[in-house]
Amino acid sequence: MRGWRWAAVAVTAMLVGGCGGEVDLADRDSIDQFDVPPLDPSVRHPCDLLTDETAIELGLLAEGGSGSPQSDDNCFFTDAVDSSVDVRVETHDPDAEEDEPPVPRALSAAFEGGEAYEYVAVEGYPGYTEAFPDSCNLGLATSDEHSLFVQVSADDACETAIQTARSLITASPEL
Repeated sequence: MRGWRWAAVAVTAMLVGGCGGEVDLADRDSIDQFDVPPLDPSVRHPCDLLTDETAIELGLLAEGGSGSPQSDDNCFFTDAVDSSVDVRVETHDPDAEEDEPPVPRALSAAFEGGEAYEYVAVEGYPGYTEAFPDSCNLGLATSDEHSLFVQVSADDACETAIQTARSLITASPEL
């Protein structure tokens, strides 16, 4: 009879206290701990992930403007007056000592990076913004191997970075 009571107490404690399997946001280390599918933005060039039409809608390009590939994983957009965005797709190299995986890197910056850093979730993907007077950096984990980095110089730079990242996520295929 005694064993049955302990089992009832244990079940009641689990029901009252929750399942206990939830990991604090700052301690998560995998995209699997978020309610999003892993994405692979590296399949397409960043200039293809953020189309010229979308960049024009966001105010990052003048009408008729075009994104400029800077490398295989980087694209630059500017309206040549007062706004620009640099979009980079990053792939984690597990063999590089200094290359922290995307989710822990984003969460570490968000929660331990200092006053200029803030946690942000874009379409459920974990990331951070780093605000400056007229610009903003945004880092966003899209899988355990891939991340996006968006650097914006514009009015409302962090909001523009979030809108840009939202467009990049929409255009990125699932892993």
